[in-house]
Amino acid sequence: MLDRRADVSLYRQLASALRDQIRHGELPPGAELPSESDLSKRHGVSRDVVRDAMAVLRAEGLVATVRGRRAIVREPAAKVSIQAPPAAEITARMPTVDERRHWNILEGVPLITVRTTDMETHHPADRVVVHTAPAPDGALYGSGGDEAPSDTG
Repeated sequence: MLDRRADVSLYRQLASALRDQIRHGELPPGAELPSESDLSKRHGVSRDVVRDAMAVLRAEGLVATVRGRRAIVREPAAKVSIQAPPAAEITARMPTVDERRHWNILEGVPLITVRTTDMETHHPADRVVVHTAPAPDGALYGSGGDEAPSDTG
């Protein structure tokens, strides 16, 4: 049951509940999720809340949606490990329509870019794990707060 008094928005709570059903096999790969209308009634929320929850799951690569049809649980994509070169810049962005077609990327899946001064490669985020060399001092970036390290001191 969704908690209207919680600090977490209703759509995030719904996305979390559906994510748990997917991860625990209650909604296996290839299964259709209930319709927006059914989810709306079942959880006592508006269809906008359901749509926002679906957008979260789509962005995570857990479901595929096609306009006018029910969302379907995606097969987990096989992941390829790559080692980022030293001093590589790793960024993520949404792919263009042409890039989505080229790599057969579903809507909501970002594209990872690994860039050095000599090269640039692109990888669908649902199919790659990028490994980097450990930080020189052994520190884990991002573990102590929300900000990345800065060279500006």
